[in-house]
Amino acid sequence: MLRFISRVICCCLWLGSVQAAGSVQPEPAFDGSPPPPAPLRAADPTPETLSATQLPPAPLQAREQPSALEAEVSRLRSRALSVDPQPGRVAREQARAAWLLGLLYLHGLGVTASPSEAAVWFERARALGEPLAAAGLAWCEIDGCRTAPNPAAAQRWITLLRRVDLPRAQYLQWLADERLSPLQLATPGLRGEPAPAKPASDRQLLLSAARGGNVHARIELGFESISANRPAEALEHFRAAAPRSEAASANAALLSERLRVTPPARSSASAADTFARAQRNHRGEGQPANFVEAIRLYRLAQNQGSEPARRMLELIFSRPGPDGQVDIAWMQQLAYLNLSGGAPALDSTTVRRALRREPTPLFDMLPAYLRK
Repeated sequence: MLRFISRVICCCLWLGSVQAAGSVQPEPAFDGSPPPPAPLRAADPTPETLSATQLPPAPLQAREQPSALEAEVSRLRSRALSVDPQPGRVAREQARAAWLLGLLYLHGLGVTASPSEAAVWFERARALGEPLAAAGLAWCEIDGCRTAPNPAAAQRWITLLRRVDLPRAQYLQWLADERLSPLQLATPGLRGEPAPAKPASDRQLLLSAARGGNVHARIELGFESISANRPAEALEHFRAAAPRSEAASANAALLSERLRVTPPARSSASAADTFARAQRNHRGEGQPANFVEAIRLYRLAQNQGSEPARRMLELIFSRPGPDGQVDIAWMQQLAYLNLSGGAPALDSTTVRRALRREPTPLFDMLPAYLRK
């Protein structure tokens, strides 16, 4: 009996030792690999059970901020597209916003240039009661924002515009008439005569628009004066428009630079006589014209100190013929040019290419803060 009891006790002790040994984790052999992750406990939340407030903040993404002009475009669009316009001030603000959006799309400021989109906004502005929208619709007919240009169709809008902006309506009328007039092929004058003047009715429209303060009419009159070889008059037109037009201001600066010349040096009597002989050969006065002899005498007069001879030679060789030689037609046009004054006449063709107009006849209608 005692032997049986001792065996039972030994078995119990042996089972206890085995259970204790099973709870101890064997130490893993080191093989250079990282240890396995610790098992999740019931108290540890899984990623799926984490609340939004417990999740770590996401890294901030760099985002380009819109420019001030783009932000203004968004604001204007939101205002112009407001549902159910209300009477009074709110409706006027909507109409104004649509009008400005049309100008921005027409000139590609803050948005991609799209004349067709501009026409849509001009129509909406007109429907909302913006009276100046007639200028945009007239220009779209003259220039062809969505279809082929149709200057005749602009007449109805020009008539409406006369009630609110007469000078601009007069300029647009002049422009529409110009586009409708048949092409006139001018024959270059053989003696430097100025370009033929425009018909009195057309010119009167331009002059009236300029007197009313339209900058585009002033700029156009400046171009006309350049073509007629009246640079001082052109400079006055450009300066008058310069405060409200960057193009006119640039034209005035360019023309001032071209007209800035040093006073002519006194030449001797022999230089004046030689220059007179050169002119007689150049013009064919009392003898057949001889351009070769005229150039020889101009060079001789220049060497003797004649400033008009120097200017004439500069003009002669400023426009060579296709073969690189003297252009006979150009020589004929220069024959009667007066170079005795302090400022020489300008090469109108070269100057006209360098002068600028505004992008459209509506550009000055943009507020200054949208043109920057």
